[in-house]
Amino acid sequence: MTAGLEAGMAVQLQMRRNVEQMHQTADDLTSFVNDIGKRDRSLRGVHSEPAAAKLEDDGTDEEEEAREIEAAKEELRRLAAEHVVDCSSRGADSSSRAERKASKGPKTHAQKYSEWEKYDVEGVVGKMEEREQNEERLRKEVVRLENKRLQAQARKQQMLAESASEALRQKGNKAFNSACYGEAVDLYTRALDHTPRSHVLYANRALALLKLQAHAEAEEDCDTALLLEPLYVKARLRRAQARQALCKYDGALEDLEVALEAEPRNVAARKQLQECRQLKAQSAPRQRRVAARLSVEHVDYDPENDNDPFVLSVAPLSSADPSNEPGAVPPVKNADALTASKPQKANQQEKERLNRVATPRADSFLMPATAADVERAWHSLKRAPEEFAAYARRLNPELVAKIFKHNLPSEMLSAFLHAVDTHYLPDCPALAFETLDALSRSGRFSILVMCLDKADVKATESIFAKLAVALPDQTEQIKKLKTNFL
Repeated sequence: MTAGLEAGMAVQLQMRRNVEQMHQTADDLTSFVNDIGKRDRSLRGVHSEPAAAKLEDDGTDEEEEAREIEAAKEELRRLAAEHVVDCSSRGADSSSRAERKASKGPKTHAQKYSEWEKYDVEGVVGKMEEREQNEERLRKEVVRLENKRLQAQARKQQMLAESASEALRQKGNKAFNSACYGEAVDLYTRALDHTPRSHVLYANRALALLKLQAHAEAEEDCDTALLLEPLYVKARLRRAQARQALCKYDGALEDLEVALEAEPRNVAARKQLQECRQLKAQSAPRQRRVAARLSVEHVDYDPENDNDPFVLSVAPLSSADPSNEPGAVPPVKNADALTASKPQKANQQEKERLNRVATPRADSFLMPATAADVERAWHSLKRAPEEFAAYARRLNPELVAKIFKHNLPSEMLSAFLHAVDTHYLPDCPALAFETLDALSRSGRFSILVMCLDKADVKATESIFAKLAVALPDQTEQIKKLKTNFL
């Protein structure tokens, strides 16, 4: 009897422990669901909106989602309670079986095998798996609903932020149109607090900063706008304007060329490109000429030097003039005109002689390997166009295309056009055609031809007019090439 009481007490104690364990499991499951929701909100960076900012429709949706979440949690709690009841019933059955066993005495092996055959193992395992599947399904449903609610809140918050940002942007535009540039900068800044990834706002604020002469800050805003949207042409143009004001001409020219590639008909960009090139040329440091001190030595007249080649090249004398004879007295009349013309003639002859000496010849330069070699030769020969033309005629058209494949300076294009117009034609029309074709395949060519000045356009028209006469059998090819230049 005592053994039966002890067995019953043990069973009741085990049942109590099972119930407490199931309650603990249900509490843990609820805490797990809450933790999942908190972690999801923290990872998404979503915070609950204040009640004053909620819209009526969104509030209804949130209430519906909250009811669905609560229903799923209630189902989880119900399953947990059923599990507790099931465990309790199994505990009660085990206690009753223990009492019957104690009253009836020990069972035989046949009785034990009979009971084991009646025990439905698959049914019990199936119920356990079904319960676990239901719990897993409900947990996933709770997480899905929590995520859906957080996403809806995030979308609503984004819509509110965009609406506030757009209102501030409109106010900033009105302030800018009213020439209140400081107020416009402040409004654009406040709008950026709501939508910090708006490239339009950065570009608008940059324009207002340009009006305030804050060029460095405007360049930074344009940099940010182009990081957010690299194809935004307005940001390119405004950064070029800021860089030009900061004397960063190379960067400004690069921005303008990229903008013209995107918008070839942008007249303002083309005008700004020409202005920037002029400013860059004016700001280039000029090489100072070093004055050389010359000593002049007066020597007596020596008749033996009259036929010397050097003397004749410097000051040729006319044998027909009787005044050239030694001891001859020059005529006195028109003395003032004679004394005035002699220094002028001597100065002109001296200038021509110095130009011939100072200007190198075309054959003094080796065949170029890079564009820098051609530019170096052009800088040395640009005072003698015929020498540069002779140098250019030595260059094979394929070599020209290879050298200027990535970058053709505008000065070099102008130099080649004038050389082809004045020194290639009409003697070498085929070479002129091939050279123009090679130039048309160079880098940045489409940008350069849009910015040709009047002299370059005139030279280009003259070239194609001469080519049409010199190469009548290539009329179609000439017209096609002409469309690339004009």
